[in-house]
Amino acid sequence: MRKPRVIIFDDDAILLEILEFYFDRWGYEVFIHQSPLACLFNSSAGSCKSLDSCADLMISDLRMPPQITGLELFQLQEQRGCRVERKMKAIMSGYADKALLRQCKDSGYRLFQKPFYTSAIYSWVSECEKNFDLSKQLGGIKPNKRYDFRRNIEFCLNPSLPEEIFIGFTVNKSINGLGLRVFNPLYAGQEITILKGLGNQKLNGTVVWCTKVGEHAYRAGLHLKG
Repeated sequence: MRKPRVIIFDDDAILLEILEFYFDRWGYEVFIHQSPLACLFNSSAGSCKSLDSCADLMISDLRMPPQITGLELFQLQEQRGCRVERKMKAIMSGYADKALLRQCKDSGYRLFQKPFYTSAIYSWVSECEKNFDLSKQLGGIKPNKRYDFRRNIEFCLNPSLPEEIFIGFTVNKSINGLGLRVFNPLYAGQEITILKGLGNQKLNGTVVWCTKVGEHAYRAGLHLKG
C-alpha cells in the first residue's frame, strides 16, 4: 500500500508550508509548487502520456499573478488529458463571488474561501479518501524530475563534534533529492542532516555535487535518505 498523494499550487509560501505540514501529518506524500503549471510531471505542451492519475488530490489557489488562474490551470490540465477527477480537485480563493461560486459548482471543483479552517480541508479530504484506491500505483513521477521548492533551512554536517549549525535554502526538489544554495563549501559524499525548514522531522542526506557560484555562495545537489 502506498501513501496518498496531493499536489498543491499557491504563490503564498506561508500557506503552502501550512498545508504541507498538515497533509504530512495526515500521512500524505506532498508535492507543492509556487507557480501554476499544466502539470508538475509533464513539462511538454502536449497531452499527458501517463495512463494513471498523477495524484489522489489536487489543490490550487485561484489567483497566482501574473500567470494563469487555478480554474484555468485545471481546465488546461483536462485539455491535456489529466487523469485526476474533478471531484478530487479544489480551488482556494480570497476573492470568491457569486459568479466564481457558480463556475466552481458547475465545474465540479470544491471551493474553499479564504480564510478557512484546516478542519474544512480535512472534512473534504476525508470524503475524498472514501474513493481512494491505494493499491493502485500513481503515474507521472520521475525520480530526476525537479520542480521549484524554496525553503530556508538549518543543517549540520555529519559527523560534527561539537554540532555546528549552518544556514541555507532549497531551490528545487525531486522525489528523492534537493537542490541547495548554501554559504559554506560542501563535498561529494558528505553526510548532512537538515534540522529545520522541512516539516517536523529531521532529514538525512548525502551531498552528490557542489559548485561555487559566488564569493561566499555554493550550489549543491543532495540525495535524501529514506
